[in-house]
Amino acid sequence: MMPAVRMRAPSRYAPTRMATMAPERITWGELRSRAQHLRQRAADAGEAGLSMRVGDLLELLPLPYDPEPLPDDATDEEIAEAEREPLDFAEDVLKRHGVRCRPAPGDVGTDGVVVLRPTNRYALQGAVGLGLVALAAAAATSRIAAAVFVPVILIGAWLAWRQAHWLDRWVPRLVPRGRIMGALLMLVLLAVASVAVVNPARDWVRNRGQVRDAVNLSIQAETQLNAGDLAGARASIDQAMQIRPDLGQVQATAQKIMVAQVNAHTSAVANQSFASQNAYDRAEASYAAGDWQEAIDGFTGLGGFADAPTRLAAVRADAAEATLARAKAALAAGDASRAFELYSDAVVFDPAAADRALVKRIAEALTAS
Repeated sequence: MMPAVRMRAPSRYAPTRMATMAPERITWGELRSRAQHLRQRAADAGEAGLSMRVGDLLELLPLPYDPEPLPDDATDEEIAEAEREPLDFAEDVLKRHGVRCRPAPGDVGTDGVVVLRPTNRYALQGAVGLGLVALAAAAATSRIAAAVFVPVILIGAWLAWRQAHWLDRWVPRLVPRGRIMGALLMLVLLAVASVAVVNPARDWVRNRGQVRDAVNLSIQAETQLNAGDLAGARASIDQAMQIRPDLGQVQATAQKIMVAQVNAHTSAVANQSFASQNAYDRAEASYAAGDWQEAIDGFTGLGGFADAPTRLAAVRADAAEATLARAKAALAAGDASRAFELYSDAVVFDPAAADRALVKRIAEALTAS
């Protein structure tokens, strides 16, 4: 006798290896239209809901794609999962369009009966989910946005929960009435709140902070100016001008500092001119007293002031000439060493005063002595 062999019946929902041609699949647009029609029928059924056999539900909402083929050695668990796939898919389609199915089709099987009722809980889930994500992002970036988003999220949740009939009237039919509609509603509310409230509020706070900082810097600059710290006052008012150059107080303080800078520059120039004139007069006095080196040092330190360069050249020439005359007199008096010292000083005063004949005579006198 041949041993008994267990045979597996082909699944109604998963394709078998014996299939020769794939069935024509429903389009996603048709699937959406059927789901919306079922939602309307369930709403018309009232509180009791729309009772329907799971088999009929599967005919209305079949898989729009070819399921993965089962291998020849598929386990019972894989077969059960393949048979449950269209049941779970139909339930997911209903949830996407805001329809609650009880009990779940996968729990009662194809021969069971389910009750369909329109519900707004899925729209509420979508609205709250997106709202919490937006709130978390806002809390990490802007306290103003977080404070504004809290009431907006509450309003969106209330609309999704209590005003589903109003939303169903105004939201385009293309939008599924489940989580997608709730998320879209919350997205629109948050976008409007961001443009109408958050951005203006942030601009107002930013402007207020800039005014406060600019005024404080302006006050600091005036305090530094009164204390004589002109450089510190200039740095403070420059920062204030970078923040709010249009602020009247900042402009007034900048004008004060500019006037103080002009006065300080004028005073510095005047003081420098006065000091240079005093040095010039001292150099002239040294020249008159015959203190040649002091006069030369004084005119040299004046640089290009007045006619200091011309006077310096004249003083050098006079000093060299007078010292050279003293060297000749010392040589005539028989003091060759003194004559050599005086001649050296004359050449230092003005190299043009060099006299080769005199140097020779001094050298001969030094040799003879």
